[in-house]
Amino acid sequence: MLPKVKSATTSSRSSTAERASGPATPIQYVKGVGPKLGALLASRGIATVKDILHFFPRAYEDRTRLLRVSELKDGEKASTAVRVLSSRKIPTRFGKSILEVRTGDTSGTLSLKWFHAPRGMESRFLPGIQIIVTGSVKSYMGRLEIVHPEITWNVSTDTGESAPGAANDAAASEAGNPNMGRVVPVYTEIEGITSRVLRRVLWEAVEKYITTLSEDLPERFLRQHSLPPISESIRTIHFPPDSRDFSIANLVEFNDPAHWRLIYEEFFKFEYLVLRQRLRMEKDPAATFGLAGGLVALKELESLLPFKLTRDQERAVSEILADLAEPHPMNRLIQGDVGSGKTAVAFLAASCVLAEGGQVALMAPTEILAEQHHRSAIRLFGGKLKTALLTGKTTNVERASLHARLAAGEPLLLIGTHAILEEIVQFKNLAFTLIDEQHRFGVEQRRTLRHKGTRLDPKTGKNIYPHTLVLSATPIPRTLALTAYGDLSLTSIRELPPGRSPVKTKIVSDRTERNQAYEQIRRELAGGRQAYFIYPLVNESEAEGFTQLKSVVVEAERLANEVFPEFRVGLLHGQMKPEEKALVMDLFQRNEIQLLVSTTVVEVGVDVPNATVIAIEHAERFGLSQLHQLRGRVGRGSWASTCFLFTHAGTGATANQRLGALERTTDGFEIAEADLEIRGPGEFLGTRQAGTLPFRLANLVRDKDWLIKARNDAAELLKFDPELTLPEHVRLRNFYEREGSIQFDRLKTS
Repeated sequence: MLPKVKSATTSSRSSTAERASGPATPIQYVKGVGPKLGALLASRGIATVKDILHFFPRAYEDRTRLLRVSELKDGEKASTAVRVLSSRKIPTRFGKSILEVRTGDTSGTLSLKWFHAPRGMESRFLPGIQIIVTGSVKSYMGRLEIVHPEITWNVSTDTGESAPGAANDAAASEAGNPNMGRVVPVYTEIEGITSRVLRRVLWEAVEKYITTLSEDLPERFLRQHSLPPISESIRTIHFPPDSRDFSIANLVEFNDPAHWRLIYEEFFKFEYLVLRQRLRMEKDPAATFGLAGGLVALKELESLLPFKLTRDQERAVSEILADLAEPHPMNRLIQGDVGSGKTAVAFLAASCVLAEGGQVALMAPTEILAEQHHRSAIRLFGGKLKTALLTGKTTNVERASLHARLAAGEPLLLIGTHAILEEIVQFKNLAFTLIDEQHRFGVEQRRTLRHKGTRLDPKTGKNIYPHTLVLSATPIPRTLALTAYGDLSLTSIRELPPGRSPVKTKIVSDRTERNQAYEQIRRELAGGRQAYFIYPLVNESEAEGFTQLKSVVVEAERLANEVFPEFRVGLLHGQMKPEEKALVMDLFQRNEIQLLVSTTVVEVGVDVPNATVIAIEHAERFGLSQLHQLRGRVGRGSWASTCFLFTHAGTGATANQRLGALERTTDGFEIAEADLEIRGPGEFLGTRQAGTLPFRLANLVRDKDWLIKARNDAAELLKFDPELTLPEHVRLRNFYEREGSIQFDRLKTS
């Protein structure tokens, strides 16, 4: 059957409807865009009017005043009204040409240059026409020039010389000109689309569609914080009005009521979503623990520990037990500094569940860490805590036996890697899931593990969900705890166990200091202690564009043969086979390797109390939190320990200042805050995790005060009207329904 062809009338009605749909209007229908530019914009994620209105400037230029040529200064960006004097093409050695246009006013001359001028461009620069030129001024061989300037045409066509003052008045009077006579927005250029084109498209979009934007937020919150309406805010951000008393500096620094309004809205909509998700999960059913023999088993295990729990650890255990006793699933994050004893707390909580017939799974991101956890459980509790290990190295025979035990419902703490997520691994009664270093797992992996513990309750006919505890060895800054981890309850362990001595940190920047560090390391090794050397690369071939970087393979050989020939040196990196890595770690654990040369695979979880020195090459290339984690590999025994941060030629003052934070403090929470401020959430969390934060303007460091306000308001609204049924909240409900991010009427109790 042939497809039906729409009639002209139907097609016309469809197009009209699309054009009239306000913010949802396809971008191609904005005046001056059309199908070709519309397709290019859509391919870059700008498909609708709403998308372009939320494509915000990266900077602003003050074009309210035109300077004389004599007033232009080298290195400054400025605008000037000039008359074209002549133009020519200058051939280059490579068969191309440079377009040079000589211009000037009564005070001097200015040269304009284009290195990649479009064909025929020179024909537009007719002698005598007046243009306005904007760009960065440079002095070249005593002459002023602007390379690749922005040109405003048709300023004046008379043959007389216009005075600068007249040009100023003319430009300022052009209220309909988005490029001159105003503070002009500068946009990040999209491939094939200049900032000038984007400015023109936005001018048309703002003029026609700004009043169609929906005011989604409850009015009382806007009044409470003295925030302007959405339409006024977006218009101001794109094209600040002439009459408004404002500061360009405030606009650039996002310190303006228009920015505050949009930043608050981004945080509010996100926080309401996160808090609602948290509330919904709290209404899911779960099995309860700790009310029967679980508490007795926990206390028995605690008595086996070779140390007394710190007050922070005791509080963490109490908070977890309170969660396990609730008929709803726990969703809690334990964050702690390096060596604060998070894993011991997790094991104690697991014993409570095991004692009452539940199964527990602990998922770690690497085999080294999974094996470390397994050894720690055996070392601390012997056979009193029933554990099993599942990694890529587990044999088929061992796997078959383990699968059968899990499927039969044997109370067991399964410690493993991603292998736990395999479909063949089936639990009969997975009641408690532990995820170590959550940021290293994707959303789907965490969801898969939770699904393995979801089962049907024969009594109620409803699903029962497992309790979940997340462990993070990287302290989470408060703003990230409220956003990326906002659906989790938070427990912090800041107190370190007694006997842990702070690690002394030294920045090593020259050959003399390096030789002194080598001598200190030699003394430690001679005294029976051990050391780590950490490198950023496995092989030199990885260092494309960074040939000066040292690799772990080459350096291990140099250290073994030239620097520390009297000691046994081991090599460890992620490209080695699992059995090779296991052998090296076992030898290092038993002090049969004195010096371990490694990449960052030892960053988390490796526990060798006898190691007292760690040297980190190219420390300037690591984030502060990662360096702090690496530093945490030493100082785990009773001996004084040292961390050497080796920097190299070309390390800037900013990098050295950043590393200085590690010399000043060993507080992981303080370091995490500094790391977030320096690198931002993308680098701190990793791209995959940070990609879940849908912020265009809001910045977790700069705007943390607005985040707190928005979260408090969202919590108030959720408590007052969780389904958003009141008339003043309908537009917000409509927003979430359009986005498909909330299924309403699911918070009602049955």
